[in-house]
Amino acid sequence: MQRVVFDSSFLMAVAQRPTTWVEDTREILGGFEPVILDCVISELKRISMQRGGRARYAALAMKLAEGFSLERCGGATVDAEVVSFAASGGAVVATVDREMIERLAALRIRGVTLKSGRVAPV
Repeated sequence: MQRVVFDSSFLMAVAQRPTTWVEDTREILGGFEPVILDCVISELKRISMQRGGRARYAALAMKLAEGFSLERCGGATVDAEVVSFAASGGAVVATVDREMIERLAALRIRGVTLKSGRVAPV
């Protein structure tokens, strides 16, 4: 089963605009195991402590990730940890972050993103 590691940008995007992201991901990858890194959870917690809509979406994103497999981070930046996890474990990265998408492409790491409210390969 394909592991998919989710970054905060993807989860906040689907919290903001609910989609059929689970079904879309299954359609693209077949069965998948959703994974979240503890540093991504920490990032979402930090954002959720702020004020405004972004904070609400971060809180909703944490709820979306409650059933995901939790993996530990090392000491690098959150983005570096996500890339490292995907590279070392052959996981797919779910992100809407443009810089992350470019980084994944350069490293030939598979990814998925949202296009017109649907999950699409990077």
